[in-house]
Amino acid sequence: MISPPALALRRRAEELHAAAARELQHDPDTAALLLFYAAECGLKSIYMVQNSLKDTADARGAALPATSFLHNILRLADALRIPKSVYAPNPSFVLQRGGGVIDVTHLHQAWRYGERLIDTHVIYAWLLKIFDWIKRNR
Repeated sequence: MISPPALALRRRAEELHAAAARELQHDPDTAALLLFYAAECGLKSIYMVQNSLKDTADARGAALPATSFLHNILRLADALRIPKSVYAPNPSFVLQRGGGVIDVTHLHQAWRYGERLIDTHVIYAWLLKIFDWIKRNR
């Protein structure tokens, strides 16, 4: 298992954010996937710093390891006590093919496996609001 320190996650969040911005005009779904991972890395990095965790597998006191959040950026937002006004209301995560609604924890899988979502640009803007909070609070 890979257990990077907070600084590595912070650096990667910035790299993924920049890559998402470059990709946005070419393929919005790929850009959104990159931004999702940027938000996840950024949130985990802040969580680790706030809880003095040395890497993503570390746990101390009441602080869970960052890995325990998996890809649930909303659980991370709750753990960081991010005001819901930053990211609420959540957009709908609806697949173009079949119209199925997915949970936020499956967004990365949908994009990773080539699924398209309805209103990707709205989801991208929502993720960007979360990432803007990350930049202001790291």
